Amino acid sequence: MRLPRRLLLLAALGGAAAWYLQNVLRFRDPVRVPLSQAGAVLSPADGLVTFVRRIQDGRVEVESSAAVDIPNLTGMEVGEGWLLGLLVGPLDVRYVYAPVGGVARTVHLGGSQGSAPLAQALTTARLLTGRPAGVLGRPGLTGKERHTTILSGKYGDAGVTLVGGRSGLGAVTYARPGAEVRAGHKLAFLEGSGLVLLTLPLAAVPLVSVGDRVTGAETVAALFGWLFG
Repeated sequence: MRLPRRLLLLAALGGAAAWYLQNVLRFRDPVRVPLSQAGAVLSPADGLVTFVRRIQDGRVEVESSAAVDIPNLTGMEVGEGWLLGLLVGPLDVRYVYAPVGGVARTVHLGGSQGSAPLAQALTTARLLTGRPAGVLGRPGLTGKERHTTILSGKYGDAGVTLVGGRSGLGAVTYARPGAEVRAGHKLAFLEGSGLVLLTLPLAAVPLVSVGDRVTGAETVAALFGWLFG
């Protein structure tokens, strides 16, 4: 049985699009010009803001779930502060950037590659179509392989945590412990879409909301300095 030419053409176009996404689009490296503003915290990645939560006593309260322990999730000792979650989708730029300048140190948290999925199919579909949906507190989150880069700067520590998928972290990291990193410089490259967490002390004021789309190294996600004058 011969397939209609239209179906063959659609199949060829679909294959070409998949090849382009896998081999060209995900490696694009657009020029980013970080905003030069005192106290600015830049978005560490392109994507969708999925949550903005207060950290109290080192924990984040989650509806219909046990509280999330921040030291366990990110490797950072934070008593009071903020936790922001960004979903990097399949069409987003895969580079991860330094939200602030500072001296880097890293924490690698091992996890099970076969652990539960980060989000159910319906939740993932909502996120990828630009509609907010909660992923914080899902059982797969703390079981994933994770890597945190902590930047110690003028206003305290800011952390960027990469959360792995089913097959592990799948990221190339650039920051070396003890290195001086400038705001907007590359911290990592994600091989696939995933979740990026931004952990900030209480001295930062978030400027983004759930459902906002942000641009890595350009969107100001928060501001430091209101306690310091």
